[in-house]
Amino acid sequence: MTTIKDRDLSKNQRLVDNIVLHAIDQVNFTVRNLGKRPTFAMLMECENCLTDFMPVIKLIVDDYPEYAHVYDKMASVLEAVQVHDDLSLIEFA
Repeated sequence: MTTIKDRDLSKNQRLVDNIVLHAIDQVNFTVRNLGKRPTFAMLMECENCLTDFMPVIKLIVDDYPEYAHVYDKMASVLEAVQVHDDLSLIEFA
């Protein structure tokens, strides 16, 4: 019996890429909405989105450190949301 780590790494890498891209898309969507409509409800929605996805990205970073910049950027965006600072979108590089 083979474990997941023994299987095709390209499939695993594509899955991880897709998870990270989805998290980035969702966070950027809420950041854009917050920029268009800076209400308290949108602020809470943006913060909720970030706090929902950050643990997932942190688990990915533990095994794939090349995504650490995404986690760091999410942390800085969360901090900016909490102190009402300028927000920037997250890029997948």
